[in-house]
Amino acid sequence: MSSIAYVTDEAMLEYHRLCRNRSILFWRLTEKKKFTDFRKGDLLFFFARPVRGRKKGFVGYAHYDSTKHLSLRQMWDLYKEKTGYDSEERMREAVMKAAKADIPEKMSCLYLTDVVFFLSPIYPEEVGLNISSKLESYCYLDRSDPKITADLMEKAEEHGIDLWSADSDAAPEIIFRNDAVRHKLAAIHREIGKETGSEKEKSACHRYAREKAAEEGWEMVRGSRCDCMQIMKDGSVRIAVPFAAQANDRELRIREFAGRLYIYRLLAEKAQLGKSIRFEVIGNNIPDVVKEITERINEEL
Repeated sequence: MSSIAYVTDEAMLEYHRLCRNRSILFWRLTEKKKFTDFRKGDLLFFFARPVRGRKKGFVGYAHYDSTKHLSLRQMWDLYKEKTGYDSEERMREAVMKAAKADIPEKMSCLYLTDVVFFLSPIYPEEVGLNISSKLESYCYLDRSDPKITADLMEKAEEHGIDLWSADSDAAPEIIFRNDAVRHKLAAIHREIGKETGSEKEKSACHRYAREKAAEEGWEMVRGSRCDCMQIMKDGSVRIAVPFAAQANDRELRIREFAGRLYIYRLLAEKAQLGKSIRFEVIGNNIPDVVKEITERINEEL
């Protein structure tokens, strides 16, 4: 799980916003600074000056989908206005201006989906970040503090989401809500820590989680190999936690499972997710007491 701040041309972003583009293509002239820890679904925050402002801030974000190596002609033929320009000529002029020399035969392009714009910019200091206004390319946001992305999403909720820029087939408020939940749960998981148990028990839990995540609508909690989540249409969240125990440490594993769920519940309440969460236990031959613990915690939420 990673999030980055990406320096973005404000005029191009404004074009995307006015065109209500939900997927976009960013081109990069050089790969000297490659992404080393950025995967599909991770968030790229647009770091730019607002249309009527001098100071750079976060004006929105999108989900990283893939990197494509394309020529100028391929970029326009395949993506047209999703490049951020209304003609191939204008796109070419922008690339030539940025290159200040020969244009590369192929450029590394970032394909982004589910674009969300904020009603007003969020400045780095609002979430405890110190980002130079002279940043030239990008920087990681959450390497020093995994809660930064969750804090940024919370601040964005305060500022508001630009619903006008949404097209009739997209719901940015739902995309945003789900992203906020994912990053809050990722921060909670990291605070709780990795699962305990023997290697055999952990291996079994990983297997149960993979099987659950393969079911429709389910996914791994980001950064976890054990806990799974499902966001329902009404905004409620299910969390599936695996249980595995060998005969010689069964009672200890039951106590640890109960403790893990209680900590989950407390941290979820702190993150204002408490009332929307329901737990379920997954595994083979689950003891009745573990099922009862899970139901009791759900009743208390």
